[in-house]
Amino acid sequence: MKKKFFLLFPILFSWMNPNVFPQQIDFDKEEKAIVKHYKFVGNHREESMWSALYGAKSGKIYIGLCTHAEAAHLYEFDPETQKMRHLVDLTALHNERGEGINTNGKIHVRMGEDNDGNIYFGGLNEDTGPESIDPGSYSGAYWYRYNPKLDKVEILGKVSRHFGLLGMVMDPLYMRLYGLAEDGHLYMHDIHKKFTRDLGRVDDWDICRTIFADDKGNIYGSFPVAQIWKYDPVKDEVIDFPNIRLQYDMRVLPRTMSKPMIDRKVIWRVIEWDPADNVAYGIIGGNSMLFRYDVHKGDEGEIEYLVPLTAPQYWGEANVRLIPFATLTLTISKDRKIYYAPTASGSFDYIGNSWDVKDEEKFQAKMSGGHYPPVSYLVSYDLKTQKRESHGLMLTEEGNLVFGLGGACTGAKDGKIYFVGAIEEKNKADVVGEVGRRWPFSIGLIAFDTNKQM
Repeated sequence: MKKKFFLLFPILFSWMNPNVFPQQIDFDKEEKAIVKHYKFVGNHREESMWSALYGAKSGKIYIGLCTHAEAAHLYEFDPETQKMRHLVDLTALHNERGEGINTNGKIHVRMGEDNDGNIYFGGLNEDTGPESIDPGSYSGAYWYRYNPKLDKVEILGKVSRHFGLLGMVMDPLYMRLYGLAEDGHLYMHDIHKKFTRDLGRVDDWDICRTIFADDKGNIYGSFPVAQIWKYDPVKDEVIDFPNIRLQYDMRVLPRTMSKPMIDRKVIWRVIEWDPADNVAYGIIGGNSMLFRYDVHKGDEGEIEYLVPLTAPQYWGEANVRLIPFATLTLTISKDRKIYYAPTASGSFDYIGNSWDVKDEEKFQAKMSGGHYPPVSYLVSYDLKTQKRESHGLMLTEEGNLVFGLGGACTGAKDGKIYFVGAIEEKNKADVVGEVGRRWPFSIGLIAFDTNKQM
């Protein structure tokens, strides 16, 4: 009994302390970050988006949306004309619809671009298609290229017979695509030579969602517990760094309480290479700590921890156990600021169909003193002044709440900050699901104008 008492005491103390419920928000008193909301065309009823948001050099925005049990879709948004276009349905592209097989239903990766303006991405299955169908019916995951001159999505080749991509980066130096797949292996596709190689296992427990390429064509990823790997294309070798470690806050609860070995808190959640400073900026999964990774210092690089980019309620003495898990919404603006959209409550998922997630919601409600909508805040970190700033609770011009978001990018021409994710939906006909089985939403693209902050 004593062991149980001491194990649970920190959690029980968080309930007894009246000052540790930062999820309780007085919406009327909150500063607001007003965003413009754009809906997706068609009636494909996508209900999730992870990472797949890219601001092309042309100024256009490319978005990959996911649909459990159906298809992944690619869209193009033109900020100049304010026009949204549907480019491809991957299930239709592969002639999978109506065949009673598992389908390509997710685009789960950050996209890349070559000097000709072609846009690259990869696919994923992950419980997409009839659950009663043999998973062996899946035709495999593929690399894709959208050719804007032909206005066509091309299939470049197969990643793997069984496992799709959770993270991807394009290396313009060697003209290669690198993808981190569900099996923990790193795959490489040579664009010019038109072949794919399995470079071996680099991950194990829960797969890192973002990888990056430096200015020399080296590829980096993170894996539990708090470690970093590097692929050297010159040596053609994957190296696990033996000495450098990411910050590991033991006070932070595991990402998934029922499966604590799947612990994304101890790896980076999102990371982006900054060609201006020749360093990478990333966010730690468990406590949303922003860090700067200079890969060129020493044999393994050097990490500097900057500041937590949590919602502002957690900037004080709030219980670190209540900090929501990090999102994938990091981007570097033209004016040298890092913009990020954390949630104010819970570990965000869109629908969360598994019983595992439902149990997690009950646990989170006990921890935080009730059920609260997973609203997003917009925060920034100025790389010049080293100042952290909250721009407020995100709200559309129509007055709809912005729930959890799955990706971010900066418009190459207009400089606006774009996000995609769950937006509060008041029109019943447009509802695609309920976050936490409580808050109706649809998937939307939103834009924050840094020159018109309200």
